[in-house]
Amino acid sequence: MLLPALLVTGSLGGVVAIMAGLLAYLTPAAEEIYGPPVPQAANGVVTDTPASQQQDPALAYSPGVGPGGLDVPLTAAAPTAPPPLPVVQPPEPLKSVGVKPYRIAISKIGLLAPLMPLGVDSKKEIQTPPLSKPNQAGWYKYGPIPGQQGPSVVLGHVNTRNGAAVFSRLKEIKRGDTIKVSRSDKTIVEFTVDGVEQVSKKAFPSRRVYGNTGEATLRLITCGGVYNRKIGHYTDNIIVYATLSKTRRA
Repeated sequence: MLLPALLVTGSLGGVVAIMAGLLAYLTPAAEEIYGPPVPQAANGVVTDTPASQQQDPALAYSPGVGPGGLDVPLTAAAPTAPPPLPVVQPPEPLKSVGVKPYRIAISKIGLLAPLMPLGVDSKKEIQTPPLSKPNQAGWYKYGPIPGQQGPSVVLGHVNTRNGAAVFSRLKEIKRGDTIKVSRSDKTIVEFTVDGVEQVSKKAFPSRRVYGNTGEATLRLITCGGVYNRKIGHYTDNIIVYATLSKTRRA
């Protein structure tokens, strides 16, 4: 399953703008940006990386997405690099119908948080987890359900005006760590982290994050880098890539 085109912005949070066809970028206005839209043709196939996302010679890139972890500097992979390879042989994606994820757990960083569906409003912008609930994460309900084929996307604040939020420790995750998502069909889907990168918002890897995958995959996205008070947003994104590795009944 291929995600619709996305743009995620928000003040210490995220908003997704959905637009048809080949999308134009929206101009940020003192807001935190999670990433630009995925360029898509009318048939839903991701098109070539636009010029605004091509490699900037002024930026240093790694050949591929790194393993992550506090002992390894987080760097951006080259724009044309694919998602990192799975740590373990992934099982078949689940055939989920009418299922909703309701909780995410990452024991490595002591995270246990509710998941809320993120829909789209009349302005074609996604609703964000409320800043009044810093421990709330959200999943993009018009993309794959965690456990289905394709990249499921979960967004969370790194902080709010009152302090740390749900994904404040996301940068500590590394290859081999596990992420568990509890679903309404009493299934717990476990994903194993394949890699983590920190990328400039000026070079968000749309194809790598949102492009179709043959397996059930998961993308966790939050903000990182330096908070620029003048323009009101962080300079970078932290992106965790994971692949389904196990399922069990709750």
